[in-house]
This record gives sequence, structure tokens and C-alpha cells, in this order.
Amino acid sequence: MANCLSQALSRGRLAQAYLFTGPEGSGKRRLAAEFAKAVLCREAGPGVAGACGGCASCQAVDGGRHPDVALFQPEKGKTAYPVRQVREEIRRQAYLKPALGGKRFLIVDRAEALTQGTGGQNASADTLLKLLEEPPPDTIIILLASHPGRLPDTIRSRCQQLRFDPPDSENLARQLVAEDGLDRDEALFAAHLAGGDLAVARGLLGVRKKDKPDLRAVRETLLEIVRSLPRRPYPELFALASALDAAARGWPALTGALGLLAALYRDASLKALRQEAGGEPGGVGGGVLTFPGGPEQAATDEAAAGSDAGRLRDAALRALEAQENSRRYPARLLLLEVLLIDLETLLSAERLGVPS
Repeated sequence: MANCLSQALSRGRLAQAYLFTGPEGSGKRRLAAEFAKAVLCREAGPGVAGACGGCASCQAVDGGRHPDVALFQPEKGKTAYPVRQVREEIRRQAYLKPALGGKRFLIVDRAEALTQGTGGQNASADTLLKLLEEPPPDTIIILLASHPGRLPDTIRSRCQQLRFDPPDSENLARQLVAEDGLDRDEALFAAHLAGGDLAVARGLLGVRKKDKPDLRAVRETLLEIVRSLPRRPYPELFALASALDAAARGWPALTGALGLLAALYRDASLKALRQEAGGEPGGVGGGVLTFPGGPEQAATDEAAAGSDAGRLRDAALRALEAQENSRRYPARLLLLEVLLIDLETLLSAERLGVPS
């Protein structure tokens, strides 16, 4: 269990609202259940920061049947929480007295879905906010969010936040190989493209065939951009933008691709920095690099050779800015064309000796 939660348990100082953030597969839901189990355990003595795991209460939490632990998700077939569900289910459960233990736990999965939808899209979040402003004394509310930035500041500020790191790409790739039948190379690239989020990776792989991204083509196009972008004429830049857009086949994969482009330029910047210090580009520690091997390593070696670390770092930041803009940009291809022109201008100026 996270150290901050263990300390809160041992001191008997529990917050009334928590926000667990991190990608799908990072362990948020599991820790929420372990936290509830530790608080409700009948055998653990006062000040014990853990659960026995064997009493009736612990077994009921593990089996999903404890009357004082309620897990909420958007109603079947809906991508957002209807305000009716928040009012009639979540709020109603919050004000019930504990049946067995001294506390009740409300675990709200995919909490960012409180603010999705059109027309009155914050009604569900506003309803939950009223509950957080005046929470029942015996109820602990845990919000789970993969995209906490979509939640209003007013909700986030009323919760004690705990951040979960994404699962290791190698581990996620092994899971995709074992459970989804991918070959290792494809699985590892899908794990990187999804930012370590298992749900996003499976979403990219499980769509209809006509909407499924061409992972091989996405990868090859990104590597070509990193290897040879400087001093390319506009028609070739537009062709690269079109190839990446066609391979991604939609915003989810394209957003991930922009994150990977930033990671590639970051690796190249680290290698160029090493080179400027008198070492070899490939001498950067593997634990520092996103891509310590494979064709990505070769592409970033090539980009770093004779390049300025500062400009490569700026290229990474501009790719990240484009990734952020993808959430509100109306046209994928236009976004890519603008980005590649920007990157080509930045990196070509450096090779021509133009000061930054």
C-alpha cells in the first residue's frame, strides 16, 4: 500500500476524499480496494496499517460483496455519468450508515467521465462537488481518474491526490503478447504508443479493421521524420504528414504518435548533450532513454549527430505542444503539416548556423 495511506491508517487520520490518478492498468482500482479492506478489516488492531486478508470483512471486499464498499462506473452503454446516476445512486449511497464497519467507501471509477458529454456537461460534476463540500462523516470517497485534467479544479482541490506511474512498457507488452496475441515487437510499440495505458492500447488494437491504425507505418513514418526532417522541401513535409495521418487513422493513435515523436527528440537531445560533453551519443545510460535499443535508437543517434541539444529539446517540446493541441484541433492533417514545417525550420536553421 502507498506509504501516505499507510501512515494515515496508522495515525487514524483519514481524509474524506481521495483522487487516485494514473493510466489504466497502473493499479488505482486495486489500491482503492486494498485501502478499503485495511480500514474495514475486523482483525487488524488499532494503528495497524494493513488488513489481515482472511477475516469475513476482507474476504467480502475481495469478492466485491461488502455492503460498505460501493464501486461506481458510468451506466452500461454510456460514456459519461448521467446526473441522475450521481444524484440517485452515488449521493444516496454516500448518506447511508455503515452496515458492518465504521466507514463506508464510495469508489468512483473513470471520474473524468463526470464532465463528458454535450449540453450541461458539468451537471454531474457539480452534483458530486456538493457532496465533496459537505461529505457525510462516515463516508470516504475515492475518485479514480486516468485523465484528471478533465476534472474541474474545484473537485481536485477537495481531494487528497495520489499519483500512480504508468506500467512499465516491457511488462505491458508482455501482457499484450500473452492476452491479445500480438508479437513482441508490435506489442512493445503499441505499449509506447498508448503511453503505458492498457485500456488505450487495447482500444487501438480492438477497433474495426477499417479504423485500426497501421502500427508499422506509424513507426516507420516517425523514424523517417526524426532521421531526415531538416532541409526537406515542403512537398515532402506534406507527404510525411499525410502518411502519418493515414497510418494513424484517427486522433487516438495520432495523439500517441505525437507523444512518441517528443520522446524520440528527447532521446536525441540527451545524446547530443552527451556528445557536446565529449562523449559518444550512444553512451547515454539505457535507464535514461525511452528507447535504448532497436531502430528508434539508430534514428535518434542519427538525429543527434552534429545537432544542437537545445534545438532537439525544443523540437520535443513542440511535439508535446502539438499533442496538447490535438484535443481541440479540428483537422488532423493541418496540425501535422504545421508541426512538421515548424520542426523543419527549427532544425534546418541550426544546421545552417542560424542562432536560436
